[in-house]
Amino acid sequence: MNGVEVKKILEKEKCIKVCNISDNATIRDVDFWDKTAGDAEDLSADTLYLADESDSSFVQDAHISFLVADRDKLTGLFHEIHQSLKKESAAERAYLRLLKNMYAGESIQSFLNDYARDNGHFIAVLDISGRILASSEPVIDNSVWQEAVKNGFCDFDFMEHIRNRSKMSRQGSTDIPSVYYCKNKALYYLSNRIHVGGKYVGNVFMIRRTDDFKNQDYDIISTISRIYSDIIRKEQLSTDVNTYLYGGILGDLLSGMTDSQAKSRLQTSGLTFPANMRVVVLRSYQYLGERYLHNTLLPKLQSYQPNFPYLIYREGLIIIADNDMLKDPDLVEKFSAFCIDQHLVAGVSDLFHDPIRFPDYFEQAQSVVHLAQKLNEPNPVLMFRDYAFYLLIENVKDRHQLKNIAHPALTTLRNYDEEKQASLFETLRTFIACGYSPTEAADTLFLHRNTFNYRKKKIEDLCGISLEDNKTRFQLACSYQIFDYLDSCFE
Repeated sequence: MNGVEVKKILEKEKCIKVCNISDNATIRDVDFWDKTAGDAEDLSADTLYLADESDSSFVQDAHISFLVADRDKLTGLFHEIHQSLKKESAAERAYLRLLKNMYAGESIQSFLNDYARDNGHFIAVLDISGRILASSEPVIDNSVWQEAVKNGFCDFDFMEHIRNRSKMSRQGSTDIPSVYYCKNKALYYLSNRIHVGGKYVGNVFMIRRTDDFKNQDYDIISTISRIYSDIIRKEQLSTDVNTYLYGGILGDLLSGMTDSQAKSRLQTSGLTFPANMRVVVLRSYQYLGERYLHNTLLPKLQSYQPNFPYLIYREGLIIIADNDMLKDPDLVEKFSAFCIDQHLVAGVSDLFHDPIRFPDYFEQAQSVVHLAQKLNEPNPVLMFRDYAFYLLIENVKDRHQLKNIAHPALTTLRNYDEEKQASLFETLRTFIACGYSPTEAADTLFLHRNTFNYRKKKIEDLCGISLEDNKTRFQLACSYQIFDYLDSCFE
């Protein structure tokens, strides 16, 4: 126990006349001052010595911790300090035992199971969103609880109780282990918070049907909290603890968490998402491993867009981007340049508003990334909406069937160009891309307007179509995408 902690215990004692304990002192024992003691060098720097005023003339060496108090109060002070040291020593031994087991390759899970079984608890370690990081066996004898824990969460009603209690106790809350009662479930629970870098990130719970928690339970729950503070700190991929919590929720959403579970966890965690967001999936053309994603790619991306929820998943980096960011031309240009420099392709989903719908929009962004590799798309940033039709035709596996779906005019023009060394196929493509504007198409092709009109008439005559017909225009636009897909995937 350090000097600050000892002085905190003694704050309420009015009988203390002199207190010589430095803040950085380490106190492991307490003893009464013995007049027959030898020189100061023979005294322990780790011991706090108690003396009354008649002994106040004893040596006051800088390395000795001591206090002077009324004689009739010394025994009580000794007992109080001794009990505090004993309690910390037990907690420290438990902490060291856990560390020893972990370094020996044993899981903390075995410790939780053993302790819970011996003491009749259910122990659960949760982040602030309600996700179970670890839990003991056996689970509470209740089918609803058992199913929830199996899915990685605590019982829904219990989490609602925790969320409501957290709201009420947010101001002036204490981090000392405390016992509470959940009326809806008729359960008592001992709770202690987990902190990382001063930020509240989760809780450890010991849950049982009765409130007869022992002193050692308080020590153990504090120890488990310390252990998981260390674990979470090591697992963090950023100095911002929120990114750890965001990653947990996003990963569980992709693992099939139900809407009700997701809603409860989002409410409990207090995490916020942009009002208008898109999923961006970043993947390297040559996968370089998670260490590259963690240590190289992510810090570079955060250097100009520091705060966003993210997740490392399926050999890629998934981020939740604020749509306002993607509307900024300068930022989009920087992002595109970043992707080119890092040899990345980025798939961008449609706009959405409810984070519970994240899995659907992740699939959009992911599908565009896979498609880009097939199409050899040079553009590094691909919007799902621009490639949705390609994804539709990708489900048609028969190449010949795709050719039959495409408008025959394109085959006619391509054959004519090969035979006559002409360029009617690209002329029609440009006309479509320019919104069927003859003037814009002529300018784009560097043609005189009359020359373009001649080509347009030639196309209509060769193919037996009218380029003023809206149905034909739609079919031709779709057919060019079919041809592009076939050219890229089967060349």
